[in-house]
Amino acid sequence: MVLIETIVVAFSMFSALPMPHVEWNAKNMRFSLCAFPLVGVVIGLAGSVWWAICGWFSLPSVLRGVGLCLLPVGITGGIHLDGYADTCDALASHAPLEKKQEILKDAHLGTFAVIHLCGYFLASFCVVVHVAGVERYSHYCFLLPFQNALWFSDYLFSPGARYGTCAYLC
Repeated sequence: MVLIETIVVAFSMFSALPMPHVEWNAKNMRFSLCAFPLVGVVIGLAGSVWWAICGWFSLPSVLRGVGLCLLPVGITGGIHLDGYADTCDALASHAPLEKKQEILKDAHLGTFAVIHLCGYFLASFCVVVHVAGVERYSHYCFLLPFQNALWFSDYLFSPGARYGTCAYLC
């Protein structure tokens, strides 16, 4: 039961998918970080389904690209993009540390965040459209969400992570 609760907690935190209500406690929160890659698996599966639908109906690669760029945002509710946007605003401000911390806490979207988000979506769209046009590489598109899960898992379980920000989880 704790395993299922742990997975529900992970999806509740990092997805916009409806989940059953479970009581968050130390027992089911302890290993929730290990279940985060499952959100990436769901994103990858949704991308595969979208890819298959586009292939089945012979939809253009531009439509494939739009779907594959927006699916992760829809599934996660944009939680990662919010943090990315705040970080871009703070780093691009070239302000003292105290001001950067205020920018990170500010709920408003700044100019630099908009610029970086547009660049992020444009770059990912271009990559997907290019890969969709090159059929010999097209099967790699749905693997993009998995690479982020692997990078995070590598960070989490590396020997240096025991002394970093994730030390309390291991």
